[in-house]
Amino acid sequence: MIQEKKIAQQIREGNLEAFQEFYKSYFRRLLNYAAMFINQSDVAEDIVQEAFFKLWNNREAINEEQTLVGWLYRAIRNQCINQLKQQKVHEKFIEFASNYEAIDKVYKHDFELPLNDADDFYVWAEIKRAIESLPEKRREVYQLSKIEGHSHNEIAKELAITTKGVERHITLANRALRSKLKHLKTAIFVLALLP
Repeated sequence: MIQEKKIAQQIREGNLEAFQEFYKSYFRRLLNYAAMFINQSDVAEDIVQEAFFKLWNNREAINEEQTLVGWLYRAIRNQCINQLKQQKVHEKFIEFASNYEAIDKVYKHDFELPLNDADDFYVWAEIKRAIESLPEKRREVYQLSKIEGHSHNEIAKELAITTKGVERHITLANRALRSKLKHLKTAIFVLALLP
């Protein structure tokens, strides 16, 4: 903590070397965080880099009581939500992303968590991996329904299947995801928020 405060002070004073070290230390973790919201890796990376750029340009104005990681975390979170809104991702997904308490369950007070606490830190990555492991058609139906918010009728027309087929895919997907993620209570909580 003392070392972190020292680096933060150096950055506020315009020490570029300290900033570069800070960037190297946190870029990957913050990119993982952005990737929980944004599926496109290049967009997530742009968001994180832009946050670091803003941090450097506003370094003197940042409250000394606020951690630099906390500042970046909030800046990235807000930009990700803006990006999601622009992409018209389902409203309930955005509401979850907007909820500080729910996010803090995953990220524990601005990343102040043990590095080996992988279950909590990578919970969104675990969810994404679980979804990606579903059979292709089931995964497509699930994403169209739960992530993009399409109705069963819309999905049925788009994929040329019956609405009963859509319902069946979603039921089986939910069952498979609950089974795969049963070791992650937060993941089950997240899935429960999706309509």
